[in-house]
Amino acid sequence: MTGKKWPTLAALTLLMALLLTACGTDTSEEPPGNLTDAKLNLADCSKAAATFTTAANATGAAAVATAGVKIEPPPGTHIYISNTFPYALALPDGWEVKEGQSQGNIKGDLFIVKKGSTSGAYVTIIAEDQTSQETSQAFFDRKYKEAMAVSKLDFEKQPERTVGGSTAYVLAFNTPAGQNFSYPVQSIQLLFVGQGKGWGVTFTASPNQAVQYCPLFARMLDSFTFTGK
Repeated sequence: MTGKKWPTLAALTLLMALLLTACGTDTSEEPPGNLTDAKLNLADCSKAAATFTTAANATGAAAVATAGVKIEPPPGTHIYISNTFPYALALPDGWEVKEGQSQGNIKGDLFIVKKGSTSGAYVTIIAEDQTSQETSQAFFDRKYKEAMAVSKLDFEKQPERTVGGSTAYVLAFNTPAGQNFSYPVQSIQLLFVGQGKGWGVTFTASPNQAVQYCPLFARMLDSFTFTGK
């Protein structure tokens, strides 16, 4: 079992300190690759994902209506409906799901692909109840201010995008080895408000996996839908 802890969202403060343990039997020693100064670019990942979407439309994949929502799962994906939070999405086949992971009173869903002892790609989705009627902009501004107060990471703000009908604010950042993982990782995090909750959706991958799996993450964002539970 690999015993690394899942990285908290950005600087431990964007959505409180959620540590998720990614366990499995894969103990391969694939080198993680080198961490450069360049950040992952979500717009580029979305452009790459569009080629998958075009291929999916050509196959005539049927829409699936479930839990009060309608999602068109592209080929190679299936509908995942969370039991932790009110959302559903098209999840790539072969990704491991660890649902309802918790740290204190914070819970999250963890999706894992290509995990190994020194490399992998991961997505976390967590949410916190809103005690006031914050907009996505106000929620992001507050969490970003908290992160900047304690973090030495270099956060790159990227253009907003829509997730589940809400405006999501995007940060990209790189984390050196020895902080959240024993190896370096690249991350993209989106913060937004919906269904009375503040959401954090984060893609994290070792440099050798980041470019390959970031387009699949963008496709997950495209399919993200609130279920209204």
